Amino acid sequence: MDMSGDETGESKTPEKDGELADYEMHKYDEATGSSGITDTLAGLAIFADNKEDPYMTLKDQGSDNEADDVAIKPSDNLLVVGRAEEDYSNLDIYVYNEEDHVFYVHHDLLLSSFPLSLEWIQGSSSGNMIAIGSMSSVIELWDLDLIDAIEPSFILGEPQSKKKKAKKEKKTTKPKIGHSGAVLDLASNHNFNHILASASTDETIALWDLGTTQVASTLRHHSDKVQTIDWHATDGHTLLSGGFDKIVNLYDCRVPDECSKSWNLNGEIERVLWNPSNSNTFLASTDGGFVYSLDVRLDKPLFTLQAHEKAVTGLALSTEPQHCLTTVSADHYVKVWDITDNKPALVISKDMKMNIINCIGSNPNSPTVLALGGENDGVRLLDLRTLPEVYKRFNIQANNKPVPDMSNNAAENNEEEEMMQEKFKKVNKSNLKDGKKKKKKKKVAKF
Repeated sequence: MDMSGDETGESKTPEKDGELADYEMHKYDEATGSSGITDTLAGLAIFADNKEDPYMTLKDQGSDNEADDVAIKPSDNLLVVGRAEEDYSNLDIYVYNEEDHVFYVHHDLLLSSFPLSLEWIQGSSSGNMIAIGSMSSVIELWDLDLIDAIEPSFILGEPQSKKKKAKKEKKTTKPKIGHSGAVLDLASNHNFNHILASASTDETIALWDLGTTQVASTLRHHSDKVQTIDWHATDGHTLLSGGFDKIVNLYDCRVPDECSKSWNLNGEIERVLWNPSNSNTFLASTDGGFVYSLDVRLDKPLFTLQAHEKAVTGLALSTEPQHCLTTVSADHYVKVWDITDNKPALVISKDMKMNIINCIGSNPNSPTVLALGGENDGVRLLDLRTLPEVYKRFNIQANNKPVPDMSNNAAENNEEEEMMQEKFKKVNKSNLKDGKKKKKKKKVAKF
């Protein structure tokens, strides 16, 4: 059907006296020269940047502010925390700045497995790399410079399921693919940046070459799970280890088939730590609450200290002031000791209200600032210079400005600390026994 309204099929042109006659649309195809629009735009000024436009009075500063929030200042310290909840695990990267008095989460990463150990890769040419040991047998290395990373930059080892397939292959040589159990501890070599040591529940210690992502050698001198390792600060071939077999081993890693020296202690070894003030001595803690000071040249301990009632889960030795030892424990307490002349004396004992304290780490730029990871509140900071007992004992300058506190119950702790001390004195024995039976949701943080 023709909808033009003209039975002859011929097109009509608008009448001159019609409404559209003024526009002369019937002459549109015959028009030449300027349309009039370009003449209108001839005086229009276009600026490459809004800052150059004199009519733009409201400057856009949003992008600059966002860049400032993400940028890491030279005076910033990064604190990396592995956090495990009931249904997921996270890696939280905190920024701490002592000058600006700030402490906040810069960004976080979602992990695929429960984190058990973290280690900063010393002098990595790839940037800010962190190694993560977990319930899985592989070690993940993440680039902290990538805020929105969804997977690790690379991994060390192979999943356990692949290892089982490799064992079934009879004609091929068994490759060195790492661990067959959970990775409990990691240690980056301060002298050889490409070497990373890992301790595992499979009773071995693997020495990884990060350049090839392969195992360079394996130490097999424990008869149970290996829980803790620590490289010597100046001798890059010397490594300490401690395990569930109650033994501390000393290695010269140039001879992986031999163990240089061993000490059998009273309890499963929780942590080992070289003394930064004496290259021949180190500390070892046990699940029975003991701390041992040992000399590599001697068979017997320099001292044995009953530091806590339960496992000593973390050790921190300050370089300034020297001989200042801080211990944390499953008994909820953090304690500071003066170990001058191998005669340990308790300086202060403090309940951090974190339930079990899982770990402790010291700030390399400010040795008196410590980070604690526990079941409650996740992570807390403690500056020893704010404790009168400490700065008077070691004769150091006091810091009247407390460190930032992100804990949920920080305000309650400050207000109720004195009241709780009085209450504990009046609690009867039956209430104490009932309190020990209560269980809380477990949270783990490793630094």
